[in-house]
Amino acid sequence: MKCATSADTLRQYAMPIAATEPGPTAWARVAQLFLQFALRRGVERGPLLRAARLSEPELEDPDGRVPLESLYDLLEAIQQATGDPEFGLELPLGLEIEALDALGFLFMTSPTFGSAMERMLRYQRLWNEGERLELSVEGELACLSYEPYGPARLAHVAMAQATLSDIVANTPRFVPGLAFVRACFRHAAPREPARYERVLGVPVAFAQPRVQAQLARHMLELPIPDANSQLCAFFERYASQKLEQLSPLQNSIVDRLRAVIRRQLPEGELKLTTLAEQLHMSARTLQRRLQDQGTSLQAELEEVRRQQALYFLQDGTAIAELSWLLGYAEPASFHHAFKRWTGMSPEGWRATHRLTPL
Repeated sequence: MKCATSADTLRQYAMPIAATEPGPTAWARVAQLFLQFALRRGVERGPLLRAARLSEPELEDPDGRVPLESLYDLLEAIQQATGDPEFGLELPLGLEIEALDALGFLFMTSPTFGSAMERMLRYQRLWNEGERLELSVEGELACLSYEPYGPARLAHVAMAQATLSDIVANTPRFVPGLAFVRACFRHAAPREPARYERVLGVPVAFAQPRVQAQLARHMLELPIPDANSQLCAFFERYASQKLEQLSPLQNSIVDRLRAVIRRQLPEGELKLTTLAEQLHMSARTLQRRLQDQGTSLQAELEEVRRQQALYFLQDGTAIAELSWLLGYAEPASFHHAFKRWTGMSPEGWRATHRLTPL
């Protein structure tokens, strides 16, 4: 009875902040752009809105937000309606910079392509909280890498197509001389891969580990014709203010992971893939976001175990039982870890920290 009671207590104490915690959101303006594309392809707007669980009032606010999952549902509904598995390639073509509002003007007033992309990445949460775009330099090659949100689904392919099409096919319209050398996709090669090269204008590789647009490193130094330091500073201040108004979703990744770890500890071994799935992201994305916060899965597991151990030792939980509740295979492993955390044995620590009943 004691064991069952403590397990229930631990589960209550370890319960996540909210089982229905809202997921990441995206700029409603992006959904509007998708719907406008579908209309040009002859798809009715109403059925798409219903499939994506979106309403017209949500989309009318120029600064409105919609669930990212709804954006994915919308893409999958468009593919089903058009019967075109590569429609994402065409989605951003001809997009004007004004469609991105302040972010577009921030890009256009930056001094170089590299600095413009750094600003776009700094404020990428404004258009999409859950996905991730990164810029890295590997020798003489610069890579813009895209990572979707959550477990693999059909919409990820369309988003990868649209993202690389926007970067590779659209951006050179605004930066003279800009050229990419290759586009990489994670999904398998389609029946007609030539369409990719025709739209993107570069060699395309499939079944790659990452979705990437690759270009020569020196391209990052290309000047932007409409660069203006004063306007750039103005639009950056505006973007910063908008970013501050968003919920700190990215910054809460550690708290969200700790909540899942606390809930799963009694189940035994914790696997990265399982934890990432519960956080609606890939294992690679979880690792990268933890690195961004200066931590790791192992470090967070250790910290959660330490906090739980101190709490339940004070509460009087038996040490053998606590060892099991914290996911250790045997008490000796818990003793070793606890001495590493505190310099004391669990028994010695509890003797000086036991809570006194009122």
